[in-house]
Formats: sequence, C-alpha cells, structure tokens
Amino acid sequence: MAGKGIPELLNYKQKGKDLNEFIKVPLSEKLAYCFGDPALTLMYTMTTTLLIYFYTNVVGISAGAVGMIMLLSRVFDGFSDVLMGTIIDRTHSKYGKARIWILRLAVPYALAAVLLFTMPPMGNMGKIIYAFVTYNIMNTVVYTAISQPFHALGSLMSRDRRERDVICNIRMVLSITASMIITAFTLPLINIVANITGNQQMAWILVTAGYAIISVGVLVNTYMVCTERVSAAKQEKEDIPFVEAFKATVTNRYFLIALGLMIFYTAYQIIIGTDLTYYCQYVLGNVDLVMPLSAAEKLATVAGIALLPKVLPRYGKRNLICVGCILGVAGQLLFLMNITSVSLGVVTCIMRGIGIAPFYGVQYSLPSDAIEYGQWKTGKRVEGLMFSSMSMGQKAGSGLTSAIMGGILSAAYFDGTKATAAEQSAEAIRVIKGFYLYVPIAIWVVMFVIAACYQLDKVYDKMMRELIQRESGEESVSVPGEIQAMPLPEASGNRINVAIGRLYGSSGRKIAEGVAKALDCKVYDRQIICLMAEKFGMEKADLESVRQYLDSYNYEDSELTFSPYGHSSAGAAADYTGVQMFEVQSRIIRELSERRPGVFLGRCANYVLRGEPHTYSFFVYADDAYREKEGQEYYKGQSLGELKKRDQIRNEYYEKFTGIRRDDPHYYDMVINVSKTGVAGAASLILDYIRNKEEEKGGNAS
Repeated sequence: MAGKGIPELLNYKQKGKDLNEFIKVPLSEKLAYCFGDPALTLMYTMTTTLLIYFYTNVVGISAGAVGMIMLLSRVFDGFSDVLMGTIIDRTHSKYGKARIWILRLAVPYALAAVLLFTMPPMGNMGKIIYAFVTYNIMNTVVYTAISQPFHALGSLMSRDRRERDVICNIRMVLSITASMIITAFTLPLINIVANITGNQQMAWILVTAGYAIISVGVLVNTYMVCTERVSAAKQEKEDIPFVEAFKATVTNRYFLIALGLMIFYTAYQIIIGTDLTYYCQYVLGNVDLVMPLSAAEKLATVAGIALLPKVLPRYGKRNLICVGCILGVAGQLLFLMNITSVSLGVVTCIMRGIGIAPFYGVQYSLPSDAIEYGQWKTGKRVEGLMFSSMSMGQKAGSGLTSAIMGGILSAAYFDGTKATAAEQSAEAIRVIKGFYLYVPIAIWVVMFVIAACYQLDKVYDKMMRELIQRESGEESVSVPGEIQAMPLPEASGNRINVAIGRLYGSSGRKIAEGVAKALDCKVYDRQIICLMAEKFGMEKADLESVRQYLDSYNYEDSELTFSPYGHSSAGAAADYTGVQMFEVQSRIIRELSERRPGVFLGRCANYVLRGEPHTYSFFVYADDAYREKEGQEYYKGQSLGELKKRDQIRNEYYEKFTGIRRDDPHYYDMVINVSKTGVAGAASLILDYIRNKEEEKGGNAS
C-alpha cells in the first residue's frame, strides 16, 4: 500500500458522499466500519491468546519466558498508544486523519502477524529474542498503529450521538461474535491443516496467512467506504501542543469516567476469564463446564447489546450501565445461594452477560461523547490522544490485574500442575472462590459508582446546539430586538397549542386544519413562520401587518424567499444563518403559543414547546401506498421517492437543531397511522385525547 497513487485510486467511493456531520450514516458504511473490528479481532486473537499456546506447545519456549516477554512488552505498548494518538491528532491528510492510517498499515499488520509464526530453527535464547522482537513489532508497533485510528474513525464518521451509539453496538456484537468463533474453530482448523501438510508450524503459518488476507481485504474496504465527516476535526489545521492536548484529556471528567469504567471492566474480564477455568476445575469439579458457562455469558451480552438501540435513546447510558451493574451484583448474590450448582452458575452467567452489555455496547462511544464535551468546554478537539489513552488504561488495567491475581494465587501456594481440589492447598481454593464469587461484586459496585457520576445524558443536546452555534460563527445568536418583543394579538378564547409533525403525503395539513377548525384557532405552518421571521427581521412590521399575515396568508399562492431548512436562497434572508433563523422561528413559535395559541405544523414545534402547559404534540404518518396517492393528488404529481427525499431533508434539519430524531415516538403524545384512521379519524383521535387530558386538568378544550 506504499504506492503514491493507491490512496487516491481506492478513494473513488468518497466522491459525491454527503459530508453532513449529522447525517444518518448509511448501513453499508456502518457495516464497512463495524466489520473492521472482527478483522482486527481475527489477528489479535491469533497474536495474543493463541500465540501463547504456539510459543509453549509448538516451538517449545517456557511459560515463564513467555510471561516475561509479554510483561516487558506492555511497558512499551503503553507508550506507543500515546505516541500514535498524538500522530493521529497531527495528521492532516486529504484522505482523513484516521482512514489513511488504516490503509497504510493494513498490509504491514498482516505481514507482522505472519512473521510471529515463522520462527526459524534456533536455540532457546534465539527463540526468546525472536519472539520478543516480533511480538513487539506486531503488538507494540503495528497493532497499536492500526487499532488507534480505527477506534478514532468511529467518532469522525458522525457527530450524531445516536448514530455513533448504533455503530458501536453493531461493532461490539460483531467483535464478541468473531472472538467466540475464532477461539472455538482456529485450533481445530490448524490441526486439519497440520494433518494435510505434516508440519505443525507450517499449519500455523498458513492459517494465519489466510486470516491475514481476509483482514487486509476487510480493512481496505473500511478505508474505501467509510467517510470522515466531522468538519471540526478537518478544519483544525494547527496542531495542539502535546502538553495542552494531554491537559485537555486528563481534565475531561467524562473521559475520566469512561476510562475508569474501562479499567474496571477490563479487570472484571481478566478475573472472570482467568478464574472461570480454575473454578470449574477445582470447585465444580469439571473443567469442561468452562465452554458452556462462558458461552452463556457472551451470548447474553450479544443479546443485550442488540437491544441497546431501542432503549438507549429513552433511558440513556448512565441509567442503563447502572441498572446493568445492579443486575450483575444480583447474579453474583444468586450464585452464593449454592456455589456448586451448575444451573445457578448458568443463570448467573446470563445475568452477568446482560448486565455488562450496556457498557460493552457503548465503550467506544463514551469517549466520542467525551471528545464533544472537551471541545465544548475547552475549544480543543482531541480524538487520537483520548482514544489512545483509553487503550493505554485498558492495557494497564489488564497487566495490573493479571499481576495482582498471579501474585495472590502464588502466595496461596496455587499449583497449576495439580488436577484436583484435594491436591491444592486450602488457601488456594479460598482464593479461587474469592476471585470468582466476591471480587466481581466489588467491581460491579465500583462501576456503579463511577457510572452514577455520568451526567452528560442530561446536557448533551444543549451542548451540541451550542457547539453548532460556535462552529457557524455565532457564539451568541443575535436576534432582532423587534422579534424579541414581538407584539401579537391576545388569544380569543382557545388556550390549547397543538404541534403536529408529519411525513410528506400523510395528510398532515388536512388534519391540522380539521383540528384548528374544531378548536377555533389558526394553523401555523412553516411557510408562515418563515415569512414572519423574514418580515420582522427586515421591515419592522407593525401589529396590523402581523394580523394581515395571520389572517389572509394563502399557502398555495405564496412564494418563499427563505428556504425553511436553514439555507437561505434569496433576498434579505440571505443575511441570516440557519442557527439565527432557527432561534428567530423558535421565539416566534413561543410568542404565538402564548399570545394566540393554535395548531403548529412542523418547524420543530413539538421540541420548541415541550413542557408547556396545555400543549400537545402528535406525529402522523402513512403507508407508502397512501403517500403515493397523496403525492399524485395533493403534491401535484410528486412521486413517493420525491416525498421521501423531502422527508430526509426535514429529518436532517430537525436532528441538527434539536439533537433528537423527528420520528422518535417518545417525544410525542401520540403517533397516528393515517392510512388506518383516515383524515377525520386522525383529527378525532387528537381532539379526543386533548379533551380527555384537559378534563383531567380541570380545563376546557373548546
């Protein structure tokens, strides 16, 4: 991949890509990124867990020497993480700051992996030196150099928090699934190849080479398909000095929370992963139980992660992680009722698997959120260093946990050559039980406390709106004074405000008019709001002019000089940014709702008026056949595809300024399928709902 023209040659899929930072990332792009994780997992498993077996059982290096190689390598590995993170932050390539490194290192990564297993025949010391050098080339240098930009890429594809969460969820499901498959099938595959070739080491080389070819193909596809959209990172041409970047990282409270959770999660994984074998062998009396118990926990984790996209938007990361910790503790306590019961052990593993799923599923989107928070607080956006520091913390936690665990087992006179509990010391059995039964409870409690400090869910949407304002050059949005104190006629009796969001072609306007007629009020649509904003901002219209707009505006005959989606098209409105116009329109909507309540059609009114008394919001949609018919009859022959394209524009506008999805049912009182109810039925449902709610409050909906 060293050829100068290769990055450009493989960059052809980037042409014409939508670079909107808040776009819904296409599924093909999500999968191209998420399958990159199994590609890394494929080789990482070969060069870590399975490599130990190769060193000790195939080429004959002692277990003690292997342990020393890996312990010393961790020291270098931590520093290489930080170094690579700094390099990423200082990369300003036309092919991105992260993508380009994935392309550059895909082939070296594969070659370094194969090199590990091509140990030439030599003496014991020569083998140890060869293993130390090649292990560090692979893990300390090449794996770090390709994995860190891969982690960072996830935060550069979108700034939409929910999109990043979904990407992370898919990624972790694929990662854990790949790990299970590779662990289960690699050794049998190597044995098959060894039987064919008659050479055990050659079998390892060939299988690794096959995996390497697959990994290169997947990672190159990641480079080709994935897009770095985050303009704040692209436009940051001046390198942040390392000291400033480091300070911005270690003083970021949400990075520290993510790091703390990662360290203790890693400790949990090391303890359970290591001690499960000992517990099955020496307490349950059957080492063959390791596989079903481990599989039960991992499959439960996969199932839990699969549910996250449905529940994350509603409950938030903090709450779900805390609930998961409680479930993990409950599972451990349940097993204490009978610590030798296999059936209880399975239930405990399932509960632990579901409990860890919320954190496991968002472990890489947490630092992405922390990056946005850091930029909001300090003005410095540090992707590479933050992700690499997470990795360094994870490795430090892993090494420290393994060292402490090994030291305690050694102090308890544990002897791995003893096959039964009767042969082990009583102290060793107590330590094994303690690690498996009680230490996880302590870890779950600590993770709960750390997660409880995570308050970003509450302020994230506000934070992102402010960031967007800053990046658009509007640190504080200027709104004309005459709009801030806009005089509007007092309400004539109705005090109900209704916000109706809709898909194009779902008869939203007809429904709004029916509801407005029943409530004896006006329909305020986006065209009226935009024209009012333009009129007030440019001409200082008086009260009578406003009345004329409200009372005589004709939707079908009017031409707009301002695009309702934040992009000025002509006339004086061109002086305003999308952020300014959104603020202006929001103020007008609030003024109208207070002075002359009515039915608001679109324009994010459900968001602007959320929490206001006597205010109700509804979302109407329809089946494709219904919408297609409406497109022909009401929208002057527009096709279903054209209607959906307009919806996509509306969705992007809504999400950009509110931080939530327009069609998320949690933000509406009711969602109605007009295909089933008809226009009159939908209007009746809305009116009945309002009437019932107002009666509960002791009000009057008429």
